[in-house]
Amino acid sequence: MSSYIDEGAKMRLRELLESGSEVDIKDIVSAVLGSNMDEEIVELVLMAVETMTAPVSNDQLINGINKLRLWREDNS
Repeated sequence: MSSYIDEGAKMRLRELLESGSEVDIKDIVSAVLGSNMDEEIVELVLMAVETMTAPVSNDQLINGINKLRLWREDNS
């Protein structure tokens, strides 16, 4: 799978995280995927985040969310 980073997603995520507001997983997924977001992908991302043992960069977060979306599309 490609590790292409959508610059729009990168900008939206950065703005969200720098807003000073409390951010939840649904906000992060929405910033990355926009209208391609649904509750199932939010749950998948939440499960992945809960198992993380180290901090990740914004690019890694975007890449991981996109890989989960592609995995789900390939397996549905």
